[in-house]
Amino acid sequence: MTTETFLSAAELVELTGFKSRHCQARWLDRHRWRYVLNRRNEPRVAREHFAERMGYGARAASHADAINQAAAMALPNFAALDRR
Repeated sequence: MTTETFLSAAELVELTGFKSRHCQARWLDRHRWRYVLNRRNEPRVAREHFAERMGYGARAASHADAINQAAAMALPNFAALDRR
């Protein structure tokens, strides 16, 4: 596991606005972010989850594509009414 897997301590402070790990965890809980606690009870947020939540991850793009496809399929097929 590389150190790039999780947000750094400084990035977590920037995200939550709190330096205290207890307050960071409380903020993450309130905003429904997924995280794990390490051995020192410090919250760790995966970079992939951060990117997804902020709207520029691969999953976010595929989710938007799925929504657009579903919307396109929801349009009525008026061609089916032609009885020529």
